[in-house]
Amino acid sequence: NDGVVPSEEDCFSSVCGQTLCRFAKQDETVCAITAAMRQGTGLQFFAAKYKERFFDVGIAEQHAVTYCAGLASMGMVPVFAVYSSFLQRAYDQIVHDAALSGCHMVIGIDRAGFVGEDGETHQGVFDVPMLTSVPGVTIFSPSGYDELKYDLRKAVGELDGLVCLRYPRGKDCTERETQTEFSDYSFTKCDGAEILLVSYGRTVENVIRAAGILENMYSVKCDVLKLNRIWPLDSDMVKEAAAYKKIFFFEEGMKNGGIAEHLLSAVCGEGFCGKFSITAVEGFIKQASVASQLKKYGLDTDSVIDKVKETLQGE
Repeated sequence: NDGVVPSEEDCFSSVCGQTLCRFAKQDETVCAITAAMRQGTGLQFFAAKYKERFFDVGIAEQHAVTYCAGLASMGMVPVFAVYSSFLQRAYDQIVHDAALSGCHMVIGIDRAGFVGEDGETHQGVFDVPMLTSVPGVTIFSPSGYDELKYDLRKAVGELDGLVCLRYPRGKDCTERETQTEFSDYSFTKCDGAEILLVSYGRTVENVIRAAGILENMYSVKCDVLKLNRIWPLDSDMVKEAAAYKKIFFFEEGMKNGGIAEHLLSAVCGEGFCGKFSITAVEGFIKQASVASQLKKYGLDTDSVIDKVKETLQGE
């Protein structure tokens, strides 16, 4: 009630909302929009502290995107926080009102990836194929809180056009120390490795753990490519990835139209002629725990290890 922003960083949604409050304090053009999901998207902090710059348009995602475009045309920097599955309703407005106009606005795509018991209709796996088809869109998929803060700062204060940040339901599960250096992508290299494991978002942690186990227990050396800006693909990154003999991409999203397919096309354009394996979602996702969903679709640590081992043994 007093408008004080809590300091707890208990989930991606609240971290996004609290970080946006800090930016709003520094920049009076920053505003927040929700479609009847202020609590679910972490915007309750912003609503309490900056009431005059908070807009709840009700259950009307299409209108929310158009409203953001209108605010942007008047010099504001609108940030629309919305669940991935609900953003699907606003594809027409994303294309014609946001992207086509070239306005600068930010979409925080909450519940990206598996959402567990939220149900079959809420799985956030269609936003990537939907958005990569739209010209001029930039998409980030941070793996932890620190990266989310960095990406949001960049999206609000540095970039132009339509910028999307996608982040999962729940907490930061990264096992690394506090991150202080950030980039659009990063390679973690092992001397002599000819295999590249690629991922983004929450699944990165499983892939990093798998790479360590593969080397220490099975003497299989793998480099890891962690994507932060997943779209557009960085040209230098593509050239570096194309030099590997085998690429395994693990994606918590749809296989058809996903980033893995885009990377496959890109590296082939750079002369890649090795083996490219894609582990991603095909078909609709049944309700289950997130851990069960990751295992079912081959994205948990053990499944990543098994995929690499089985592929190598089959040669």
